[in-house]
This record gives sequence, C-alpha cells and structure tokens, in this order.
Amino acid sequence: MNLSSRDWVSFIYMTLGEINTKITQMTGASTTAYPTATRLIDINNHLQKIVGMIFDSQDETDFADQRQTTYPIVTTPLTTNRDYSIPVSQKVLRIKNVSVSYDGTNLYRATPLEINATELPSAPASATTANATIDQSYDTVSPRYDVKYNSIWLYPKPTQAQVDAGGYMVIEWDTQPTPFTLSELNTGTEVPGFDDTFHMMLALGPSVDYCIPLQLPQKNDYQEQYNDLEARLRKQYSTKQKDRNYKFGNAIWLDTYK
Repeated sequence: MNLSSRDWVSFIYMTLGEINTKITQMTGASTTAYPTATRLIDINNHLQKIVGMIFDSQDETDFADQRQTTYPIVTTPLTTNRDYSIPVSQKVLRIKNVSVSYDGTNLYRATPLEINATELPSAPASATTANATIDQSYDTVSPRYDVKYNSIWLYPKPTQAQVDAGGYMVIEWDTQPTPFTLSELNTGTEVPGFDDTFHMMLALGPSVDYCIPLQLPQKNDYQEQYNDLEARLRKQYSTKQKDRNYKFGNAIWLDTYK
C-alpha cells in the first residue's frame, strides 16, 4: 500500500505497537511473512541510525535517549593506575568531557591529549621511574587525558596518597540508545526516546528494508519520505538552542548566553 505525504505526516507521537502496525500496513506483510523478531532487528537498527543522525546534527543541547533512566554521567574513584577501562555495558559512542579531583575536594576540567603528538615515551605500568618522569610534565590542577584502546588514560597518574584522600573522576559521554526488546514490541506501549515528530521513521525504515529484496514498487516512495524526515530531524536537532546573543566585531566572533 502506498502512502501519500498526508497519510504519514499526520503521525506524530507513536507507540511501538503503532509503529509495528504501520509496518504491517505499509508492507502488506503479516507477521508470518515479516516475523516479529525480524521487525525488532530492523527497528533497532534504524533506532541506532536515527540517534547517529541526531549526534551528527545536534547543537549544544546534548541528546540522550529519553528511555534511559540515568544521565550519561559517571563518577569513578581514582586508582594508582593511569588507565581506566570504559565498560562495554555503557555503550559509549564518544567522550564529552572529563573532570578530575586529585584531593577529593577540588575538581578540575581535564584537557584532551594525544600522547603520540608529544615527545614523551609510552611507559608500562611497571616502569615506576619512567612514569614519574612523564608525570613531571603535567599538573593536578591542569590534568590531561588521552582516550585510546577503549580506556581513558590520565595525566598525571594518581598517587596512593591521592587515592586515599578520595580522589575521583567525573566523565560525561554520549551513549547508544536503549534497544527495544521482543517483549516490549509485543506489548507495544513503549515510546521511542527522541522527538515524536520523527517516530514515523521507525516504521518507514523497516518497511524500506522489507521492500528492497522483494523489489516492491512502494520502496522508492517510502525511502523518499524517510529522507525527507531525516532532513527535518537534522535541522530540528541543530537548532534547539535559541537562547543566545551573537556579537560580531572586527575580525572577532563572540557569542554569549543571555
């Protein structure tokens, strides 16, 4: 069944059950021809794709999946190690910022570092003297960090005294959205955690996926509608922060909050 722009643009807020119903309507496929488990895979693939579009396009408003129950901010105690592994369970896409307190009281923003761009050697943890030499180039009130090998490497490396004093690190990061489960798809009451104007993309995307191998004629219409919504999504997420005053001077550009 082909849908005109009037048919699909009227859908704003959609539950997962309504999205699944639209997939059936657009593909004309029963859950035998297009099994629920396969629909779930396609819906979650497009959920990841849509959130990637949001991260690519967003301004300073910083998107997080509304279905997640905690902010993507983690506080972890310091150890005498230089490296801090990023848990796979956190589904981290990128680091936003890192702050460090070496004394458990004063917190300082850490600056990103590409250690390979320096002349300092890479010393194993067992090389006590070499690590001490490296740390002489850095200061606890101006900490640096490097992200490599799925870990955050901290400069300078905390001492045992700083660990005992309650030193800690605060990390903000962007994470993947929470995928839907088969149980949630069957229940149908869950709502996607991004702007409801674009919920229809989770029906259009899987419908296109279903139509492609079968060479169904409505595929091009659905892809066009998907692309149109993608363009609108990118524009909407790139212009959410309106509360700024822009000041222009001679060869200098400044912007300040009201």
